[in-house]
Amino acid sequence: MNKTMNFIKRVILFFIGMSVIQFGVAMFLETNIGSDPFTVFTQGLANTLGKTPGQANRIILVVLIIAILFIERKRIKIGTLICVVGVGPIIDLSSKIVSIFPIASANFFIKMLIVVLGVFIIAAGFSLVSGSDVGVAPNDIVPFIIQDKTKVQYKYIRIALDATFLIVGFLIGGTVGVGTIIAMLAMGPFIQFCLPHGKKVVDLIVGSNKEDKVVAA
Repeated sequence: MNKTMNFIKRVILFFIGMSVIQFGVAMFLETNIGSDPFTVFTQGLANTLGKTPGQANRIILVVLIIAILFIERKRIKIGTLICVVGVGPIIDLSSKIVSIFPIASANFFIKMLIVVLGVFIIAAGFSLVSGSDVGVAPNDIVPFIIQDKTKVQYKYIRIALDATFLIVGFLIGGTVGVGTIIAMLAMGPFIQFCLPHGKKVVDLIVGSNKEDKVVAA
């Protein structure tokens, strides 16, 4: 019974983290000064294949899941699958909430500050998602695998991956702006800063007993 309750708590924290992430993304996109590097890549792939951004995103995530299955399948958990199919409604709700605020009409300097805040909110949400230990999106699993294999600090791996998504996405037709550069440089350090704090929050609410952790799928 205790394990079941802890699992439910972890899933709830996972959804809270996912909601926080999408709220940060919605703030970020509302500024209209550039998308995050992964979205730039998604947009570029969508243009190249003649697909919608949502369809292109699903193609990327499915390919990554297949690759992860061969490399380190233990990292794919229920949350990973939820990310693939369930993020859309959260994005739509977050966009409606953020659209209430006059972000789009703010001056350029204020928009840059909002982007920085949005990236930090994304990092805070991601730390909860990661700490809940029920899985993260396939594209977010990749840097952790690389970190384990190379022992390089997460922030440097994240910056390198974001730079790759940015360059490739731009070359195949994705939209790049000042906000993209800010996200590329700030996302990795912000996530590395937030990760231990997110885990502390989860352990405080759920407990840190390893036996209550969710096993990999």
